[in-house]
Amino acid sequence: MPDLVVIANPVSGGGRGRKAGEAVVRTLRERGVSVKLRLTEGRGDGARLTSEALSAGCRRFAVCGGDGVIHEVAGALANSGAALGIVPCGRGNDLARALGIPKNLKEAIEVLVSGEERRIDLGKVGGRYFCTVACMGFDAEAGRAVYEHQAPFSGTAAYVLAVLKTLRTYRGAPVRIAGDFGVFEGPILLAAIGNTGFYGGGMQILPQAACDDGLLDVCIIDPLPRLKLLRYFPRIFSGSHISLPEVHTLRGRSIRIESPRPLWIFADGEPICQTPAQVEVVEKALTVIRP
Repeated sequence: MPDLVVIANPVSGGGRGRKAGEAVVRTLRERGVSVKLRLTEGRGDGARLTSEALSAGCRRFAVCGGDGVIHEVAGALANSGAALGIVPCGRGNDLARALGIPKNLKEAIEVLVSGEERRIDLGKVGGRYFCTVACMGFDAEAGRAVYEHQAPFSGTAAYVLAVLKTLRTYRGAPVRIAGDFGVFEGPILLAAIGNTGFYGGGMQILPQAACDDGLLDVCIIDPLPRLKLLRYFPRIFSGSHISLPEVHTLRGRSIRIESPRPLWIFADGEPICQTPAQVEVVEKALTVIRP
């Protein structure tokens, strides 16, 4: 096996994923690193290609793509000890943002070469690992619109447009959220449970979250009138929304979510499962290459 396998999503960022993968291979070979490029062709390929390379003995990987393919690769690498590097090329790039990995291609490649390996936590819900944030309610519905490519834009712009569309029809949902912090019960606009603080292309829904503290942060927002939601929404980009009286923040290791009707849970921008569900932190489950 080569020293490093590059897994690239050729359609990420309008083709930037393929170009970035080719640039990584070219640069690393110039530096004497044995490297192989593998391109995904559809959902699930990231996990499959990673598992194949792991079985063959590869211990270092790089993903050129967005949070969706990173989600697949990280899940396949969980608890393996193999290292994951990231060259951000997708819509959101939220894990790369949380780890301080630059968007600039040359700088991101340099992190692969000279960065340090560190272990971070992962979340787990519905039997699947996630890297960033699991959400339900309003933001899961907006995330579903982005996932199904209902927005003509990418990144934060796609999420903002999905929020505005969802705002017209969404109504709050009653839930019960229980953990080592106690019990929250009542109607919500949204609930976000995060291993890191960013989602939706840079929104700081959980500004105090850290991916190496052995805990999951929780943000619950009460149902809001539409005009108030529109007024408050920009505060999520800075994380200042957590000071609002309608926002509740909690922290725990294991969280149980129940609701009278099934609600979708999205994690890393991917549909994972419906309630009822158990969300938990898996400490030091993933080795990453970061600055």
